[in-house]
Amino acid sequence: MSEKDIESPHSSDSDELRRLGYKQSLRRTMGAFSSFALAFSLISINTGIFANFQTGIQQLGPAVVWSWLVVLAGQTLVALVLAELVTQYPVSGYGYQWTSRLLNPRFGFFVGWLLLLQFLTGFPGVCATLADYVRILWDPPFSNSVLTVVVIAVVTVIHLMGIKVASWVNDVGVIGEIAGATILATIFLVLFAPSSEHGLAILANTTNYHTNMPAGLSGFALSLLMGAWCLTGFEASADLAEETHQPRRVIPRAMLTSLLSSGIGGFLMLVGFMLAIDDLRTIQSAPQPLLHIIETKLGPKATPVVVGVVLISIFACAVASMAATSRLIYSLARDNMLPGSSYLRTVNPVRRTPATTIIMIGIVSSLVVLWFEKLTVITSISATAGYLGYAGIILAGLITRRETIPAHDAFRLGAFGPIVRIAALIWTVLLVLALTIPDTGDSRLPLKATAAAVTLGCFIYFAVVRGRILRGEAGPPT
Repeated sequence: MSEKDIESPHSSDSDELRRLGYKQSLRRTMGAFSSFALAFSLISINTGIFANFQTGIQQLGPAVVWSWLVVLAGQTLVALVLAELVTQYPVSGYGYQWTSRLLNPRFGFFVGWLLLLQFLTGFPGVCATLADYVRILWDPPFSNSVLTVVVIAVVTVIHLMGIKVASWVNDVGVIGEIAGATILATIFLVLFAPSSEHGLAILANTTNYHTNMPAGLSGFALSLLMGAWCLTGFEASADLAEETHQPRRVIPRAMLTSLLSSGIGGFLMLVGFMLAIDDLRTIQSAPQPLLHIIETKLGPKATPVVVGVVLISIFACAVASMAATSRLIYSLARDNMLPGSSYLRTVNPVRRTPATTIIMIGIVSSLVVLWFEKLTVITSISATAGYLGYAGIILAGLITRRETIPAHDAFRLGAFGPIVRIAALIWTVLLVLALTIPDTGDSRLPLKATAAAVTLGCFIYFAVVRGRILRGEAGPPT
């Protein structure tokens, strides 16, 4: 391997990584807040709520706040399972590494491929969303595609400067997102909620926009997608375990606190927005219903400020997404599990980052943006593949009991482990069904696009990876 062995000043972390079969090549600089910030910015309640509010309010009306809590409860089960696994295997590549070691590298490849699809297809979508919101404040003399490519280039350069710079940028973005979300939620809950003409009763209103009747089971299932698209990505902090100090102690806490704080904060924001609604039908029919509520209550001058906060949140999400994607590809390539692994696993000896992988992600994402007129073909894969990946990780934990002996203070589910894993697996399967079965008017694009992407993964496995595994040339060190 071409990576340079660079020891961490925290020898216990390096020793733990060596026990798992790897040398310390990436720079270990991330602390507890940076780990939390990475997970928090990938969830990004500002990004998720502003992007998907229309889907939720149209499907289930103001009662969508309760489906948000259902998603939070289900995702907490998933986070508990993943938090336990990272204490056993604190290594880049998270789900791929966990499942390969719990079962075998063949199963691990497909889980890793699904998780890679989640981030690799989500990253250009996040950058395109950022370009959309930039256009609200400034109408540049070029297309959204060009503006998206510029955003991708900026994020790529930030990561090429090293994880310390990238995590600092992300930390600042998260501080801005937390401050903005807190102020916005407080304004609506304190100033407008008490004077709501509908009162708390509006939170029980389940009017579906398309039928103008109380929502049925299909409407409820579709309303879950607002939370399902948003309350995910918290596990990305585990993907940077090799760059985090004391990962066994820090990362489980970062995953759980980022998810719970995002879920509770998002719920309070949604309640505040719902209580500020005067006419539900008008809001449901608005092209940007959330901005319509804000502009109606705070005035048009408030819109640029709110959009500015959202821009900060989306940019931080893009930086975090690049971090997770590059480390997952690096981990797969380090184990010779991808075509071109010898190039993708190289680490810059000065910045100690997987520079080739970062550049590749930037180029591929830019080509995708320029090639596809509508990115929904690509981004519709992200959530479905992500939840399938979760299901694969949880299933591997249920099938085998193999585990390492963790530190005395490591996170453990104990006697509740089997119950939590079974409940989490059922939840992820239900979410996949909710993402793929209901016809949302897009000819079931998530199902078709994900199936095509999985088929590509099967081709890579049988054409390249399977032979390497059989010859003992690929997979985690035994």
